Amino acid sequence: MFFRIPRLTPGYIRYLQTQAAQTVLQNREGAVMARMATLLGFMGIGVSGYSSRQLTLNYKPAGHLFR
Repeated sequence: MFFRIPRLTPGYIRYLQTQAAQTVLQNREGAVMARMATLLGFMGIGVSGYSSRQLTLNYKPAGHLFR
C-alpha cells in the first residue's frame, strides 16, 4: 500500500493553512457554545422554578368550585 503524497504547491499550502485555522476556530467556538448552552439551560430551570413558586404562593382556589 503506497499513498501518493500531493505536491506542495502554494495553493495546496494555503489550503492546508486555512483548514488548520478553521479547525482551531471551530474547537474554540465549540467550547464557548457548550458553556453558553449550559448557562442558558440553568437559567431556564431557575426561571421555571421561580415562576412555579410564585404561582403556588399566590394561588387562591375559587370558592365556587368547592361548595
